[in-house]
Amino acid sequence: MLKKIKNLLSSSKKQAISLEHQETTHLFSLKYHELEMGTLKFLGEEWVFEYADLFKKQQVISPLIDFPEPNKVYKSKILWPFFSNRIPSLKQPKIKSYIDQNPSEKQNVVKLLELFGEYSVNNPFRLQLK
Repeated sequence: MLKKIKNLLSSSKKQAISLEHQETTHLFSLKYHELEMGTLKFLGEEWVFEYADLFKKQQVISPLIDFPEPNKVYKSKILWPFFSNRIPSLKQPKIKSYIDQNPSEKQNVVKLLELFGEYSVNNPFRLQLK
């Protein structure tokens, strides 16, 4: 049991990203219906989330719980759970099929988010590669 916990903790600390994705900036748009709420960027080794100007000006939709300050630029070496939870389990048939065909992409969070993270059963937001 202790070994499983150690493995989980150590695997969550470092997310292997292929060289292709480390050297490229990736930009995603987070939308609620037609309103762009913000952008998620992967800049080599760092994730950045910031709210869009139109979202900051509106008063109807509240900021996300994980990102409570609309004027703050959020940065992290690890993808936040709000976004990483969009990637289905590796046991899901379409994910398993993709990994079987592309084993080097198993830990590539950027690529998995790009391919499988547009919709989530956890929330009504849409994440699209820009």
